[in-house]
Amino acid sequence: MRQAANALLAAPIFVAATFGALLRRSSRARVGVVFSLAVLLGYGALSAGRPEPIAATAGVPILPLTEASFETVFATDTGLTEPVTLHFSAPMDAASVASSLTVQPAMPVDLVWAPDGTSLQIAPRSHWAPGVLHTITVQAGALARTGQPLARSARAIFLTRGQTRGTAVATEMLGSSATLTTSFAVTFARPVDAASVQTAIHLDPPTPGVVRSSSPTVAQNRYTFQPLRPLLPNVAYRLIVSGVRDSDGIPLDPIQLAVQTTTTAPGVVRFRPRDEASGVGRASVLSVRFTQAMDRRSTARAFSVTAAGKAVSGTVRWMEHDTVLVFTPAAALPAGKAVTMTVSTVARNTAGVPLAAAATGVFKTASTASGTASGDTRTVSITGGKAVGGGSWGAVETYYLGLMNCTRTGGWVTSSGACSSPGGRNVAPLKLDAGISSKVSRPYAKRLAVGADCSHFIGGNPGDRLRRAGYTSYRWAENIGCRSGNPRAAVLATHLFYQSEKSYGGGHYVNLMNSMYDRVGIGVWVSGGRVRLVIDFYHP
Repeated sequence: MRQAANALLAAPIFVAATFGALLRRSSRARVGVVFSLAVLLGYGALSAGRPEPIAATAGVPILPLTEASFETVFATDTGLTEPVTLHFSAPMDAASVASSLTVQPAMPVDLVWAPDGTSLQIAPRSHWAPGVLHTITVQAGALARTGQPLARSARAIFLTRGQTRGTAVATEMLGSSATLTTSFAVTFARPVDAASVQTAIHLDPPTPGVVRSSSPTVAQNRYTFQPLRPLLPNVAYRLIVSGVRDSDGIPLDPIQLAVQTTTTAPGVVRFRPRDEASGVGRASVLSVRFTQAMDRRSTARAFSVTAAGKAVSGTVRWMEHDTVLVFTPAAALPAGKAVTMTVSTVARNTAGVPLAAAATGVFKTASTASGTASGDTRTVSITGGKAVGGGSWGAVETYYLGLMNCTRTGGWVTSSGACSSPGGRNVAPLKLDAGISSKVSRPYAKRLAVGADCSHFIGGNPGDRLRRAGYTSYRWAENIGCRSGNPRAAVLATHLFYQSEKSYGGGHYVNLMNSMYDRVGIGVWVSGGRVRLVIDFYHP
């Protein structure tokens, strides 16, 4: 053991002596020794300076949100105040989205987030531009609450509804000129705010008038301006409609209509009883219809009645905007005598234009107390309550006659079409007139349905249509209904609308309940799903 230890201790000395001998003998050996020592020393230095080992973990990358993270919205006919909503699959950072959001065309908007941050509602502070393609974009890079960005832009693309438009027409024209008693119909393409219409329509030169809704449809988008006095002759008028708002509160563009009033001298249309009539009842009321509104004082002076050469006294009243003079004799006319009605050129219209020519009508009274009330010997067919003339929707016309007579005689039509508590009103039910139905009401209902119209004034007024068919009395009125769908349900809905006017005395209800009328023509026509109902009230 002692010998081994001594050997180990002597080893370094031996190695050193041996290396020394080698180094003295060869330069190549000296280079190899130096290189080996350098390697050993370098390895030792690295081993001595190595830090303690640590465990490494992979980080979570911030990945972009894909296209599946939101939906692109496309829409047409969007309301002008209707908000648009974008949906995201992950909660979004509100501030980041707001800074990345653009609106084209540019306008201020309000942003409202759902509590979970996945839905964003964008609403205009005022309104979207009408009839314009809008694009709302959340640019790529907008961040979710997790810090993930959108990889591509999110968009809502929508086309707004067009601006509400309106048209205006004069309802009574003589050629290219408006009559002095014309009214003006204003129609809007979409529902409008009724209150704004009341103050928006006026005439220039200024003329007082009233505005009434003249459409029985739910939309209520047709109005009539009726001057309270006849227009002046040979004057250029402008109807101005300015300040109307649509149902979204958006102002409409102004409407203007220029018309020139007629300068035609007034004339006599007809006398009642008609000229050369015979067997006229002695208690008949007499009348004369003029082409224009007449000055009451001068026309009353110009009108005279004689029987067998003796003056007949009586009272005068006016109807239909001063176009009809009605004369009620103070006593029964003499039996079997010729009665002459005369209007001289002293009569003037409301503009001071004299009658074009004097006019005379002569009829003969009945020789006894019998005779027709009006002196009109024309026979009028009256049915007892069923449709006539081969109308395709005759059963619906008959059904509507029942609805009218329920209300007229004191009942009330319910929403189911039943008549609740009928009777109690001292007025005769209306009779259905075959001639008026087949010659006036039904053809006009067809014209409205086929043409998709809803107006009393296509091709003239209701009185014009009645006169062309041979019904020349001035005692008439007309209601129309314009709906769609099932014909029976449509006429019921129209009648319920008429009934609802009772509380404020609407024109349709007044016509329905007027005891002056004893007969009615009814026309129903359906075309393209459009249901048109025309009711012409009449008394000879």
